[in-house]
Amino acid sequence: MPVLRIDEVYPKQSLYPLIVRFQNGYTTEDFKPTPCAWFENTVTGEKSMITEIENVIYAGTEEKGPGSSFLLARNKKTGKVRLIEVGNIELKPVIQNNNNTTVLDTSSLELSRKFGSKKAKKVMEQIEKLKVNKKTVVNQMSNVTVNIKEEQLDLSVYLKTDSNEMYIPPINRQAKEVTDVYEKDKILSKELYEKIISEIENKDYSSELAPWIKQLAAVKRDLKNEDTVLALYASCLVKLYFATCKDLLKKSYIACESSGTLNDFILVNFTTFTNGKRMRSIQLKDKTFCHIIVLILLLNNFKYELDELCLSFKFALRTLNTKIRVTGASIVNGESGKMVQLKLPLSTPGLNRRKSAKF
Repeated sequence: MPVLRIDEVYPKQSLYPLIVRFQNGYTTEDFKPTPCAWFENTVTGEKSMITEIENVIYAGTEEKGPGSSFLLARNKKTGKVRLIEVGNIELKPVIQNNNNTTVLDTSSLELSRKFGSKKAKKVMEQIEKLKVNKKTVVNQMSNVTVNIKEEQLDLSVYLKTDSNEMYIPPINRQAKEVTDVYEKDKILSKELYEKIISEIENKDYSSELAPWIKQLAAVKRDLKNEDTVLALYASCLVKLYFATCKDLLKKSYIACESSGTLNDFILVNFTTFTNGKRMRSIQLKDKTFCHIIVLILLLNNFKYELDELCLSFKFALRTLNTKIRVTGASIVNGESGKMVQLKLPLSTPGLNRRKSAKF
């Protein structure tokens, strides 16, 4: 992740930005700029705002507290980062009863809030929050739901508890050529390739490549753009695979330092958030390993030494064989020993049903 350095800080002056929020609602995409009036009490220095939205008058006073709020602004061309101090204000609807306009804060509420006990203050605050204009709420809810669209997603893979497709990238089991089994454009989209390449082209990303991945056939020769991304992708997955649960719980954990886009993609697809904490189930760890195997085969002419895999990941041969078969690859005898090879016809997992999602 890039580290930002603050170049300038702009404190409040005669004119400054305001962060405006509404007490019982929020703006939508259909919200249009609305003129407002700004008043200042020359005696107390208190500043107030009033505006009208959909025939409802909103009013509020700028909040003053021990701390300050800032906006972080970054110039895309120069890269300069500025902190701009802003004000905060909460606008409340003004209720009209019998042609007599009264703000939500009536005299009794105001007295209870200022001089009542803590319990009374809390009760009064709850009463204030419950007093809203019904028509305004109905209009706001209709505006929120008007642009909602229903999308049908294919969840068939995730609904099958005995399916192996969730562990591997998109696969074409009816392919006529081995090069068509795993298509690079389906592992990552073209947009992702282009964005990741633009982020790493001026960086020393080679320091993030695992030593044994640097020895793969596609990495040794002049890398194409897609192969560069896949090599970095595989190395970052290896890093994630060996990361401990304690490492993943850290908010500062980064799977890929050279590309923020690739880092976000990996964390979204190979970890989950539970109760605000980053977690990784056994199934996601197996998914990480299967993706590593597929990427290695794509970068090394569809084959790799079995002993090297066992040594790198400390797997027994039987366990490794089960995971390799899920990817469609097979274990064959080569000149220098047993090899993991992706070939046609594709290997299929065992017929015995797993008792759990772990394999």
